[in-house]
Amino acid sequence: GAVALPRISPSAVVLLLKLVSAMKFVSVLGGAEPASFSEAVLNGWAPDGGMYWPAAVEPVSSRTLSAWESLSYPRLCEEVLKRFIAADDPDVTPLDLAGIVSAAFSSFGDAEVVSLWPLSDELHVAELWHGPTLAFKDLGMSVLGRTLSHLLRRRRQRLTLLVGTSGDTGSSAMEAVRGLEGIEILVLYPLQGCSSISPVQELQMTSVARAASNVHLIGVEGSSDDLDVPLERAFRDAAFKRAHRLGSVNSVNVVRLLVQVVHYFYAYLRLPEGDLRPPEGSSERRARVAVPCGAGGHLAAGLLAQQMGLPITLLAATNANDALHRLLATGELRAHGTVSQTASPSMDIQVPYNVWRLLFVASGGDAAAVRGWQADFGAGGLTLPPRVREWLRVRVASAAVDDALTLRTMLETHQRCGYLLDPHTAVGVAAAQIAAEEESCAARVPTLCLGCAHPIKFLPTVAAAFGCSASRALALASGPAGHRCVEAVGQLAQQAKQGYPAAGWVPPGCCAVLRKGEAWQAEWTAAVRAKVEELSAAAAAPRSRL
Repeated sequence: GAVALPRISPSAVVLLLKLVSAMKFVSVLGGAEPASFSEAVLNGWAPDGGMYWPAAVEPVSSRTLSAWESLSYPRLCEEVLKRFIAADDPDVTPLDLAGIVSAAFSSFGDAEVVSLWPLSDELHVAELWHGPTLAFKDLGMSVLGRTLSHLLRRRRQRLTLLVGTSGDTGSSAMEAVRGLEGIEILVLYPLQGCSSISPVQELQMTSVARAASNVHLIGVEGSSDDLDVPLERAFRDAAFKRAHRLGSVNSVNVVRLLVQVVHYFYAYLRLPEGDLRPPEGSSERRARVAVPCGAGGHLAAGLLAQQMGLPITLLAATNANDALHRLLATGELRAHGTVSQTASPSMDIQVPYNVWRLLFVASGGDAAAVRGWQADFGAGGLTLPPRVREWLRVRVASAAVDDALTLRTMLETHQRCGYLLDPHTAVGVAAAQIAAEEESCAARVPTLCLGCAHPIKFLPTVAAAFGCSASRALALASGPAGHRCVEAVGQLAQQAKQGYPAAGWVPPGCCAVLRKGEAWQAEWTAAVRAKVEELSAAAAAPRSRL
């Protein structure tokens, strides 16, 4: 007779479907098939030109959150990433993931990888900058570089990475993939004088480009928003992207997004127990996280942490390039804003491209709405409906901080507690202090500020904040003693020069410099495409046996 099959409850079916879909990533524009973790990593951008977001997010239980309290940063990173990789994924097994994460943080200068530093009883800095280039991006980039290398070896493929940087992303990406087989990387960065990029940031990139044969660097006479034009055109050309195996390691890539989620959980779980007192009328221990914002990747990761159940609110902190602050404060985002050069150059962005991820989440995953807002923005500007504004309001506050307040915050924080902030972290700390002043004592919650970079990378800004000489600024920024990454970048800082010796000069290490003429968009696009085609041809050429 027929064998009776066990009955499966409707709730179990729903849970199973959720678990299966949670291992997929969807485009925020809704025009691409859901992708596995590996596919999303290798694609960078989805085929429809959108960014990926998890198809479903399973909340972290209170029991799991308690268990995570004792984990090191690398172990916590494994646990968070596992939640977005299918258990039977043939490309990335749990053992593979453990090896990738272990190797990723082996070159960091602090054994804890991430540390918390108290500025007061209610304000802590989460130091995310202990990696080789002294920027928070080393955390996600190191994991991403090794993940890409692993996947490419497994699939016997190659990849050309296209990267635009306003400062820190370029050097971090270069460091993460230098010498890795099967990967070429082409980085575009704004030259000194066209941006506030520091001499140390530039020298970090040119030094690696001169030393590593798979690293290629182009300087541009324009802003970080300008250099995004040829890069976005290359990625949106599906046939070109496919033919030349283009990938991305900007905050677009899902590995960067997921590793940034780890920061939030790790820092929250490291706050002193007494600081996490429940707010009045609540039993939940909440915290605020101040997030210095450029392209908005860290903010998007904060929303994902919220979706996973972490009891935090977000405070988006921008500099004078305040498009993201204005969107959150007014519900409007206007195109073609002029980028201002500020003391926090890595945040000098007027088109925060992760905004489409933010709006996808805020709209309840409405890809059609995101496509509409993107079209409106392209036509001049977008206006959010009241329900989306309200959704964001209760989860994300914002503040804009000018250079004068940034420098004053650097000086006063050092005078008060002997801690030297880099200018980007200072923007976050200033925003947190503004928010605290606007609240009653009873309503205050402990605040974490994400620490972006080490101040030794920004010596001219340190000198401006303290009114001191370059040598005094170097002395102020040279700690902590024995930190191998700080010492290595400190040596570069002594060699770095402000400005260029002559007009039209090409920095050593750059394979080209793109000048800004009348037809610059078309010319830059052609130049980038030509360089990509050159790299593809070189990879396809037979190698000499000699």
